[in-house]
Amino acid sequence: MDHCLVTRKRGDMVRCDGVFPPETTFRELLVTENSNVAIRVSGLGKMYRMYSRPSDLLWELLLRKTRHREHWALRDINFEVGKGEVVGVIGRNGAGKTTLLRIIAGTLDQTKGTVDVKGRVSAIMVLGTGFNMDLSGRENILLGGLVLGMTHDEIAAKTDDIVSFSGLQDFIDSPCREYSSGMVARLAFSIAVSVDPDILIVDEALSTGDMIFNAKSYARMREIAKSGATVLFVTHSLQQIYDLCDKAILLERGGVAAVGEPRTVGYLYEQKVHEEMAALNQTNAPVLQIGNWVSNESRKAEIVNVDVFSVTKTERTSRFKDGDEYLIRIAVKAYESVRSVSIGYDIRTQTGVQVYGFSTSNAGVEENLVAGETKEFTFWLRPSLNNGTYFLNVGIAENISDTDHSNHYSMMHFIGDSVTIEGITDSVFPGVSNMRGEFQKSKVMADERSLDK
Repeated sequence: MDHCLVTRKRGDMVRCDGVFPPETTFRELLVTENSNVAIRVSGLGKMYRMYSRPSDLLWELLLRKTRHREHWALRDINFEVGKGEVVGVIGRNGAGKTTLLRIIAGTLDQTKGTVDVKGRVSAIMVLGTGFNMDLSGRENILLGGLVLGMTHDEIAAKTDDIVSFSGLQDFIDSPCREYSSGMVARLAFSIAVSVDPDILIVDEALSTGDMIFNAKSYARMREIAKSGATVLFVTHSLQQIYDLCDKAILLERGGVAAVGEPRTVGYLYEQKVHEEMAALNQTNAPVLQIGNWVSNESRKAEIVNVDVFSVTKTERTSRFKDGDEYLIRIAVKAYESVRSVSIGYDIRTQTGVQVYGFSTSNAGVEENLVAGETKEFTFWLRPSLNNGTYFLNVGIAENISDTDHSNHYSMMHFIGDSVTIEGITDSVFPGVSNMRGEFQKSKVMADERSLDK
């Protein structure tokens, strides 16, 4: 028998538009319009009522007079995540990342908007959520598995694999209250990924794990994604975004600042960090551009031109042949005099991984700018890149301290993807850069037992 679905979705009235089979849930209903969409977030908002004193809540109820202020942790969030995509959510502390993931996971209600999720969700949010700390690790595997919808038989069949993956064989029968936070994180992640989820949601829980377990965890996330599942996770690491993600979402003050290709979103995140550094140093906010030049005299100085020249052919080029010599020339126009500046570049892969970078500060050279002048800075390099496409990024920063403290600066102008570079080599090697490794020789080692004698 078919059933007509008329229901409320987290407070929103939904009109009955048709007849659906009884196994259809509302969270699956809207995303069936596009079978490739695993998560759809539309007009999402989350508001908290903030009270100065606990008693204000009681007085508000009794007097029917507002005694709170509204704080919107999320406001008008819209995006879609396709099946099999790995999506990273980045942003500074307080941007709303964890609130967003909790709403998508279904552990927190939104104030407005809709979240539609298709498939079985496995979420790792706060460390040890759902754990009974007085029970052993083995007992919590059973408890966590049941919470995730597994049967007793499924849990029993997977327990050994969960214990092995967590690396907690020596502690699995001890109470979880004796575990460190990292051990709890390892057990929680091991349980969550054992369920073979359609959608895996991971907050920053793994940040407390050790290096080896983190490597195992991210390898497992890749396996889940390759199987066709969707992965959504929060991180502060741009390297993880570049290594793992098909798409990135940047949150800023509860809103979506950018959604798109990880490298571009990574540039915008770096821009936010540089803006915060500029505010702390009481200097003008930096300007980020992607692939073009827009004049702006409101800043102290700006990059007005970037050229790459072949030393041997003495001509402009966008091809880096392995072993050849090149010059990178960066022209800077000054609108104000600046006592100490650093000009530099870096080379990144298509996914945003930084291959190499260099600057005047790295060279131990202190440069200055004079108002009204245009100054050209020339860098020499002999690249050894593998075949492929790379991007040259350039930037200019005002040094806050001397050149001995090159990390203390305020970015003034940064241009991402200023030049698209083609790496060319006849050599065959794995990786990005040719380290000129050579095989020396082989020899048969003497028997260690004879050496002992």
